[in-house]
Amino acid sequence: MLKSDKGTAAPLRLGRGMEQWSERHLRYLMLAPTVVILLALTIFPSIYMFYAAVHRVSPNPDLPWTFVGVDNFARLLTDGQFQVALRNTVVFTVVAVSIEFLLGLGLALLLDKFIRRLTFLKTVLMIPMMLPPIAVAITWKLIYEPQFGVLNEIMFRLGLPIQAWAGDVNLAMFSIIVADVWQWTPFIFLLMLAGLASLPVEPYEAAALDGASSWRQFWDLTIPFLKPVIAIALLLRVMDALRLFDLVFILTGGGPADRTKVLSLYIYQVAYRFADPGYAAAISLFVLFVTIVLSTWFMKRMRLAE
Repeated sequence: MLKSDKGTAAPLRLGRGMEQWSERHLRYLMLAPTVVILLALTIFPSIYMFYAAVHRVSPNPDLPWTFVGVDNFARLLTDGQFQVALRNTVVFTVVAVSIEFLLGLGLALLLDKFIRRLTFLKTVLMIPMMLPPIAVAITWKLIYEPQFGVLNEIMFRLGLPIQAWAGDVNLAMFSIIVADVWQWTPFIFLLMLAGLASLPVEPYEAAALDGASSWRQFWDLTIPFLKPVIAIALLLRVMDALRLFDLVFILTGGGPADRTKVLSLYIYQVAYRFADPGYAAAISLFVLFVTIVLSTWFMKRMRLAE
């Protein structure tokens, strides 16, 4: 009997050991594929981009890379085309995101207060953000088409002068902003609507009893409660606006006269048209740095608002 007990005790201890090992390490094993994908898709390309940014990369794969240190970053200070692209990106980001935020918040307030039950209308408003950016860009290119575009047809019927829109120096950036606002205002609207649905009722009831007007309730209650949601919405939209490429590439190609050349398009031109991947990597790192700084600032503001 003792021998039999010893014979069965060893497998039992082994089984318990395997079970304990699984409990301790199973979560890491399940996370391993995600970590590998993350390393492959983000960390490794980032390291490769930084390595390319400190080298002069020849388009000929047979030629070696030449280490240039910070020369590619120093070129940013004297590159006129980069400064134009940076200015255009800042203008587009500030104007487009501001309009999208105001429209999205206004639509959310309207639907939350007056037409809350019209779920079909909410679905219709979210259609633009669900469309592929390329499809949106091609659609607006057809709308802006000078000869047979829908917009100029409306202008003609109203007796207004026909415009070149995306081909006009003064209207090209405006045309891109309108298309971006049309597509991404529903994103802000969706986040604001979700934030409004989560607001507590008691503070508003107390404010109404104290005689506070709707406008005062909006400024003193709604905006402070929505600050975390607003910070997240603006952060996501600013990060996405800094990477604008599809609309500009299809609608204007950066023209006319570089009025719509943005950083993402300039990076593409430097890397593929001018065959200078090292300098393109340096510009990309600059955009990444700006994005990280803005993200950190937004997150700090969000924590302060809580």
